[in-house]
Amino acid sequence: MSQSAIDHLIIALNRLATAEQSKGKKSPPKIQHMNYSPAHLASALDAYDVPFLFGGTTYPRAAVLPRELLIGLATAPEARLRAAIIPLLLRHPEFADAARAAAQELEPLPRQTLQCFYTAAMLLQRKYALRLGHLLATLHDLPDFFSRDLNVMLGAEIENALRAVGRRHAAFAGHAVNWVGTYEHAAQHFMKHLEQQAH
Repeated sequence: MSQSAIDHLIIALNRLATAEQSKGKKSPPKIQHMNYSPAHLASALDAYDVPFLFGGTTYPRAAVLPRELLIGLATAPEARLRAAIIPLLLRHPEFADAARAAAQELEPLPRQTLQCFYTAAMLLQRKYALRLGHLLATLHDLPDFFSRDLNVMLGAEIENALRAVGRRHAAFAGHAVNWVGTYEHAAQHFMKHLEQQAH
């Protein structure tokens, strides 16, 4: 969805909110985002050089802006698609601002999902900086945008920080999953893909 279309949608929603308030309704309107199918999201990832899942390039790269793609991944029902936030940010750390903007538009659960995967990507980027530096032409640091929101202390020890993010992820997700293993698998899978491309 283009920014112009979003602006028109916001205006329309504001008008609707005014009409509802006049009827005594107090619930605020929500910005509606495109509901991308798993195949659409996978194709968008592929177009951004992140062939993390099934799918091809059915949809052109311009069809999904970074902010909308991150929203789509954070709200996806499939765990593999949510985890694809990590390779997307490792491949495109310049999407950091888009991730922060996306988080502001999400409901609490998908927002925390995005924040955890983003923070994990930031830590994994530091952990594998040398390896990624050999594989990518440029490597911009992912800023720490969300550790305070997650109430996670990021010390000098990356492994401890990853475990802290994993514990926070488990707390709100309600699943006793090895989240650190999930983060590592996503990063390793992507880096192996880059290494195969390089040969």
